[in-house]
Amino acid sequence: MRKLVNAAMAYTAALVIAHYVLPHGWLLICAAVPAALSLPALALRGNLRVRAMILLLSSAVGFLWYWGYGAAFAAPAEELAGQTRYVTARVTDYGADKGNYSVVYVRLEEANLPRAKVAVYDFYGHMPQLSPGDMIRAELSFSTASESYGEVTDVYSSRGIFVRASLESKPENLGRAAFSFLYFPKVIAEWVREATGAVFSGETRAYMEALLIGSNGGLYQDRPLYNAITGSGILHTVAVSGMHLAYLWGFLSLILTNKRMVMTLGIPAVWVFAVMAGFTPSVARAAFTLTMAAVAPLLRRENDAPTALSAILLILLLENPFAVGSISLQLSFSAMAGILLLSGRINSWLNSVWKRPENKPAVIRRFIIASLSSTLGAIILTTPVGALHFGAVSLVSPLTNLLVLWVIPFSFIGGYAAVFLGAVLPPLGMAAAWLVSISVKYIIFVAKLLSSLPFAVIYTANSLTGWWLIFSYAVFLYAWWRKGKARFRPLVPISVSVTALAVLLAATAVYYNSGAFVTAIDVGQGQCLAVFQGCNTVLIDCGGGGKWRNAGDTAADYLIARGRTRVDMLVLTHLHADHANGVSALMSRMDVRYLALPADAEDEDGLVGEIISAALRSGTEIMYVSEDTDAAVGGISLRLYEPLGAGDLNERGIIVIASVGDYDMLVTGDVNVAVERLLVDSAALPDFELLVAGHHGSKYATSYELLDAVRAETAIISVGYNNYGHPTREALWRLSAYGMTVFRTDQMGTVTLRIDKNG
Repeated sequence: MRKLVNAAMAYTAALVIAHYVLPHGWLLICAAVPAALSLPALALRGNLRVRAMILLLSSAVGFLWYWGYGAAFAAPAEELAGQTRYVTARVTDYGADKGNYSVVYVRLEEANLPRAKVAVYDFYGHMPQLSPGDMIRAELSFSTASESYGEVTDVYSSRGIFVRASLESKPENLGRAAFSFLYFPKVIAEWVREATGAVFSGETRAYMEALLIGSNGGLYQDRPLYNAITGSGILHTVAVSGMHLAYLWGFLSLILTNKRMVMTLGIPAVWVFAVMAGFTPSVARAAFTLTMAAVAPLLRRENDAPTALSAILLILLLENPFAVGSISLQLSFSAMAGILLLSGRINSWLNSVWKRPENKPAVIRRFIIASLSSTLGAIILTTPVGALHFGAVSLVSPLTNLLVLWVIPFSFIGGYAAVFLGAVLPPLGMAAAWLVSISVKYIIFVAKLLSSLPFAVIYTANSLTGWWLIFSYAVFLYAWWRKGKARFRPLVPISVSVTALAVLLAATAVYYNSGAFVTAIDVGQGQCLAVFQGCNTVLIDCGGGGKWRNAGDTAADYLIARGRTRVDMLVLTHLHADHANGVSALMSRMDVRYLALPADAEDEDGLVGEIISAALRSGTEIMYVSEDTDAAVGGISLRLYEPLGAGDLNERGIIVIASVGDYDMLVTGDVNVAVERLLVDSAALPDFELLVAGHHGSKYATSYELLDAVRAETAIISVGYNNYGHPTREALWRLSAYGMTVFRTDQMGTVTLRIDKNG
């Protein structure tokens, strides 16, 4: 009986329940219940008593420690929320550039304040020049890290950060902290990032920065590359983890013949690299695993993989129980559990199916079987986690991994060789980088090719996908249970699962291609409207805020999940971010045929250049609306009114009438009451079935004059978390006064209306 495994599982299960299910006030009660049950458990005998005591007491400790950690560390830090004050802090990492702002992580060193870690948002460009170990004095405005955009989040708490802050003044540099030299791994990582840029370029540079030190900024900025890496299921190759540490250890073992020397240099190198890569749960787990595997023989202990994995999980969750919500931790340990539990069985089955050829080398066969078995073992348990967090399942992932994993070690080790050679002999470093670039370009080619295949990725934006995933796992579990002592034959459950997926995809395509729909996609505080008719698709606006995901990705997920790979026309009412900041992301993932923009639109939010560049890259034809324009996309008719106002950008937006048969909808963008009156006075408006409330429910839009003219039956308010008070009581009263049925994306999420044959 593996006592440590049982203790870790019970402790972790208690943390999961505490984190995702229980209100904070119930934690002490839930800790007391298993503790009390441990007393009658003493009456049990033998292993049953031991197992019961371990499970009950470990779960009690889990509930108690989650409560205690929150009281000792989270609560004092969160008390700073709402305060603005000058503080002394120690910089713990280099600033991360986020485009129009940067994020720097510091630890408070102020007397009478908790020594809390703080994520500092810098909108003025003052912090990036600081280095880890610098002591600063700055004015910070604090806010809780447990909420973002009005919703509870564990993104920060899973990293031990319970308070965020905005930089209010240029910080005063007080010099270096006493033990600032301990940040040398961070300094090395920054040097590697800069040196990588000196020898690599373009897509290769973005991939290598991520591969070598886990710096994904370049990948995120290169949307097509990022889409290919994620869609093909190989994002894990650039999320620094055990694979990278294994490459490092293997390289040291290759060049150092003395095992003691490998131990002496390898363990410190592993931990320095882990800190360089940010010491995420995945890389921390790998560092612990390698260290324990290396040290076990010296201590004359057998390295039992499940016990070692459980010990590492306990260490990480004792250090921060809130880390149970970390996506990195969940994926890392799910992958390892899948490899330990399933890869061996998959390997045996593949060997039984693919018999060893007689009198022929079997190296390729062994490599393929080993790669597939380890990949499939990891994928089986990580897929539900990935689907839950990212809303996507890559169906080509096993093939992509089989094709590229063999070249990753060369890219990793060769990349570091090129970087260090480039620092000493630049021409030699450039030559090495050229060789490594061949392998990287191969990886990128495979990723782009496979991710572009039809149905390479399926998205849980179609709720049926989630049910298919549950059904597939149930089918496999049932087949495993029914096999008894016979050999497991996976072809039947695979066939059932594939057939179910084909039926799902076909039914979805038939449903959406055989009717007409209007959808307000939930993009937060913004607007993105989709009109479907047959196989034709029109989008009106694509922007939003108050969400972790870009509006363009949200829209693409929704459309692709419904069998759409093309947008026939994208109309932007105006170019404010909440209506247009998702356009480039959308175009990087979908074919957009036509783009309609207001003529001579001002670039208040700095989006025009980005949108035009994306359109040129994608081959999208741009239409500038300078006069009233009629357009037709299949059975969808559009009337685009030239900007009627003469004030700010909101007032100079396009007003859109979209019609499918006798069904008419009006989209006014963010125009105000004055422009609405101009529309009513200058145009013969039909009676509408649907009105998209102006300016997200602002009291300065959706006037009585407009409502009286349009006589709509239904209204949609596309709105999310905001500080403007949208939708306002005044707008809601006016809609109610006209007896309209109102749907709100902030309350209902994505809203879809089916248009029947009679409109």
